[in-house]
Amino acid sequence: MFSTVSLFAESGETLEPITITVQKGETLSLISERHLSDPKRWPELLKHNKIPNPDLIKPGLTLVVPVFLRKAVVGVTEFVMGQVEWNGTGGKGPWVPLKLGQELHPNDQIKTTGKGKTDVQINNVGMVRILNNSHFEIKGEEKKGGPIAVALFKGSLDAKVTKSNPPTTEHKFNIVSPSSTAGVRGTEFRVELDDKLSSTISCFEGVVDVAAQGKTVELKQGMATFVEKGKSPVQPYKIPEAPRLKEE
Repeated sequence: MFSTVSLFAESGETLEPITITVQKGETLSLISERHLSDPKRWPELLKHNKIPNPDLIKPGLTLVVPVFLRKAVVGVTEFVMGQVEWNGTGGKGPWVPLKLGQELHPNDQIKTTGKGKTDVQINNVGMVRILNNSHFEIKGEEKKGGPIAVALFKGSLDAKVTKSNPPTTEHKFNIVSPSSTAGVRGTEFRVELDDKLSSTISCFEGVVDVAAQGKTVELKQGMATFVEKGKSPVQPYKIPEAPRLKEE
């Protein structure tokens, strides 16, 4: 069972049409998975581009994806270093290098290898830094107008979430891991998974509520907790003064 880390999200940015060029190895099915809010609407993509036959989708062909067919944009990459890969089909299709300034959509996944890392700015929420040897997915809004959820399957991440004004007790953003749920209203914190998928959540600023197995603990600035997979969070403990999350 997965857990969730929460921070408060507002509605995304206004979409615009995009133009894509079909690459070698790309199929209509893959293009629809990557770019359409509903992949089953591929006939509408063909109609909009006045393409009478799916067999005409070949490398070098230019397609315009209209706003009414596009996936929502949840965030954008602001920094990419080292080996970082992106998958726009929920992990099912091929992995390709992540680009600086790339838009990110619900169910997009990111993997970092070696010293690779990337900063993702999530719309109206804040920045998430995916650290080395990590596997991460943006899930999008859990319900219309609700918080945005992301998942950490492996590795670690740092987050700097903008405080709500006026202050609220609602969570802004959900980070899902295999062992714990952390709720945040605006703070700086870190989530780390070990090889057994147990989690350590550290609060550098603000307040984080960490829940697992029916128990919730509150982390204040300078505190952390450990959650063994399948067990409740341990009593919060003090951590050394943490480095502040700075822009790369």
